[in-house]
Amino acid sequence: MSKMGLVLLRTVFLLTLLPHAFSCLAQQQTAAPSTSQSSAQEFNPSEYFAELDRCSATMKNEEKVSQLRQSLPPSWTVRVGESRVEVSTGWLRESLQRMEDKPENSKTTRAEIQARLNSLKTAAGDLAAVSEKKDSSDARARLKEIFARQEFHQTQGPNPFQLWIRHAVRWLGEKIVRALMRLHVSRKNGNIFAWGVIAIAFVLLGVWIYRRLAKATAAAQLKTEDKPAPSDTRQWLADALSAAERGDFREAIHCGYWAAVASLEDHRLLERDRARTPRESLRLLGSHPTQQAMLGDLTRHFELIWYGYRPALREDWSDARTLLEKMGCLKPSTAATANS
Repeated sequence: MSKMGLVLLRTVFLLTLLPHAFSCLAQQQTAAPSTSQSSAQEFNPSEYFAELDRCSATMKNEEKVSQLRQSLPPSWTVRVGESRVEVSTGWLRESLQRMEDKPENSKTTRAEIQARLNSLKTAAGDLAAVSEKKDSSDARARLKEIFARQEFHQTQGPNPFQLWIRHAVRWLGEKIVRALMRLHVSRKNGNIFAWGVIAIAFVLLGVWIYRRLAKATAAAQLKTEDKPAPSDTRQWLADALSAAERGDFREAIHCGYWAAVASLEDHRLLERDRARTPRESLRLLGSHPTQQAMLGDLTRHFELIWYGYRPALREDWSDARTLLEKMGCLKPSTAATANS
């Protein structure tokens, strides 16, 4: 891949992070007033259940939806014995934001939130029951089973790649938001700008890929055209000499004629086409009078003997061999050996 292609791919990759950067920065800015204390707060299962209950009751009041969203930390930390589990609140903050942005759909969104909160409350109740068990081995098995549920799929923590992506998004978002704030660009206009730049970048990437593929295809076609097809000139000549040695001059002249045609095809004076008649080959050599004249003499010998069934003598083969020498198909020494 060219240097320009690597730069373009890197640019597109960074630009795809723009929407995530704006989203993360917006969430950080919104939650900043209240997360400094709650981000470090831990809940036991009973307190976690009460927190879920608070969210469930508060969101029913549309006037308190914004206040609830701003009070949420990035995640809840639930402590069960020596184990701790992180439960992300991102889905809840995003859902509450949708209720604020689209109040006409708030009823449906509220029902979705309530259903998920109920599921989390059920899991919290199970955690509370596990924390009260005295049998530690049974409690650990039950705890492992609870953590395997869908509600806690995000409790294992991000992998190194996800952490790198998160760091890159945060860094890029801070840079972009800082630049847009200097230009007095709102969040909405910033998102429009980001998606516009991404669209342009992907169009440029598509054009670059198309040109690269077109260039590669053209090069492959040119290479195929430049590569000569396997030549059968030598085989025809070998058959002609073999027939002459055993005295079959008719076959020798037949093979010699096709050796001459194959040689002209090797030199790109004729296209490879075994369905072409001898007279058509002569006509196609109109721009090469020398080769046309020599092939014309050989064609007359060939047609009289092969199609006219005239007996072929040694002298006929000698004349045909001389024409093959002039056309460069046979060396004089080779022809002399064949004629001896």
